[in-house]
Amino acid sequence: DPIDLRLANLLPPHSRTISGFRITSNGMREALERVREGSSWNSKFRQLPLGKGIGIGCGFFISGSGLPIHWDPKNFPHATVHIQVDMDGGVTVHTGAADIGQGSTTAVAQVVAEVLALPIEMIHVRSHESDTSPVDLGSYSSRVTFMNANAAIRAAIGIRDQLLKAAWEMLGYHPNVLVLNDRRIYYKHDPAIGVSYLQALHKAQADTGALIARGAYRSPPMGGVHKGAAAGLAPAYSFSAYVAEVDVDIETGLVSCTNVWAAHDCGKALNPLAVKGQIIGSCHMGLGQVLTEKMVYGRTGHLQNANLLDYKIPSVHEMPHVEAIIVESSDPEGPFGAKEAGEGPLLPILPAVVNAVYDAIGVRMRDLPLTPDVVYSGIQKHLKKNGVKEPEDIEPPRLSHGPLQEVLVARGDEHRERDRLRQRSEDTSAYVNGVLFGFDPDRPLSEQVEGWREADEPLPEQLAELGFAGRAWLKKEQRHMEDDA
Repeated sequence: DPIDLRLANLLPPHSRTISGFRITSNGMREALERVREGSSWNSKFRQLPLGKGIGIGCGFFISGSGLPIHWDPKNFPHATVHIQVDMDGGVTVHTGAADIGQGSTTAVAQVVAEVLALPIEMIHVRSHESDTSPVDLGSYSSRVTFMNANAAIRAAIGIRDQLLKAAWEMLGYHPNVLVLNDRRIYYKHDPAIGVSYLQALHKAQADTGALIARGAYRSPPMGGVHKGAAAGLAPAYSFSAYVAEVDVDIETGLVSCTNVWAAHDCGKALNPLAVKGQIIGSCHMGLGQVLTEKMVYGRTGHLQNANLLDYKIPSVHEMPHVEAIIVESSDPEGPFGAKEAGEGPLLPILPAVVNAVYDAIGVRMRDLPLTPDVVYSGIQKHLKKNGVKEPEDIEPPRLSHGPLQEVLVARGDEHRERDRLRQRSEDTSAYVNGVLFGFDPDRPLSEQVEGWREADEPLPEQLAELGFAGRAWLKKEQRHMEDDA
């Protein structure tokens, strides 16, 4: 069973892959279990009639690039946010991060409101203003909410500390025993003893005027020193598991996706409605890629279908029912535990649909998109290869469990308990993912492989070698390098 195969081979939280990726949290197990239950997988997989199929697909994605694309990560942060609080109590957040529809501006307002215990209506986010906002790296690699919200939290904590200090002077209680809640600051053992938010604010502003704080986020050191080590590095990774159900017309090759169960591990859904919108939108985009969208070029290299009549994007009529499932693994690196939910939800729908087509007709399709002519051609080749005369005589694949299935189920149960204990453990040392390569997972690779060295930053002699990915840590473009660099 493909789901059991995956459940038996998942990395635990707080692990490090063989290539040096840090897996701080991993909600793939819960995602797989929830789509299996929601889709009634056990009663459908390899049991549906010819032309109907169900398939599983998984994916993971970065929550921002671990290395900035514009400057040296050792000297400059990935994201910076400035916060100003004026006499009326309004909070203005200055950020250079661009909200291009992903909802990052709302997320920044949410985290600032959470830290300061204020209604979100009192938070005003000013972005896209290069004359007043700090510089930002850009909206790419699903980085904005993860990195910018982390910076906003740090800036908001700076404002909160100033308010608590003012309340300390007014009430005589140390900030450690004071609570911010509903525009008040009060003594936690007697809520009647307290001051209003504006009273504390005006006390804090008595000598300084507007309260100002800044916050920044920088990714922790990560990665190895081998060639290509910088590729795919991120402070956290999201995980997704989708199950798709399809109908395949064996006479024409037309594929229709009827249902999708989409589970995405976003760490913590700061805005659940936006997360579900991203999941459903990703399914729409992915279905276009896997079923209809194709750029056709002529002999002269000119695009033949450069319009929306010939370049087929799925309409609302082609959209299946999508059950968006939010999985929250609470990442220790993310803002309030959040990870990305922008690009990652796109990945699993493609393999899920292709696997469902195989389950429906027993023909493995390897070229996208699965347009009717491609599927029809695959069916005809299958008929010829197997000596079958008519498409309705095709035998769809069936599942017969062998001894390996029991091993996978047992291993999956064992790993479920392992993951539970590891999630609660304070020991977050790297887990060596080397079992498939014949290594002992309980011993570091440096003890098993001669010459192996685990490092978060390259050595000087390694930087001198052009072939090492460590040169990426310098973050200088070639045209700006000196002759001897």
